[in-house]
Formats: sequence, structure tokens, C-alpha cells
Amino acid sequence: MPEMAEVKKTGALAERMDVALHGLCQPLTVLQCRLALGELIGKPDAMREALREGLRECGRLNAVVGTMREMLQQSMVTEESERV
Repeated sequence: MPEMAEVKKTGALAERMDVALHGLCQPLTVLQCRLALGELIGKPDAMREALREGLRECGRLNAVVGTMREMLQQSMVTEESERV
């Protein structure tokens, strides 16, 4: 039953991607809030802190996106090797 195995693999990948996408929500919200607060306060120190913290959150976001890319690449390699 290759079709059932394929469905299971697709479901597992979708579940892992769902978890990874959910992990993006919190850093995105923090990034948005930090930048909005820096803009709202309007003082140079507040803006610098907002930028510094925003950059830190961007690092977290990039890490999650990198993990998602690895999951997709691994899935593609596995799928290709099973065709051969």
C-alpha cells in the first residue's frame, strides 16, 4: 500500500510544519510590539533598544525558518530516494 505510506509521510510533515509555523507566531508578535513601542516612545534610546530587541527576534525567526527548510529538504531527499 504505497498510497497509505505516502499519506502518513505527508501527514507527519504537515504536522511538523504546523508546529514550526506556530513557533513563528510568538517571535513575530514580540518583534512587532518592540518596534511599535520604540516608535511610540520616540526617544533615541527607546528606538535603539527596540532595534536591538527586534534584531534578536529576527534571529529567532530565521532559526525557525531554517528548521522548516531542513524539514522540507529532508522530505524531498527521502521522497527522491524512495523513487529510485
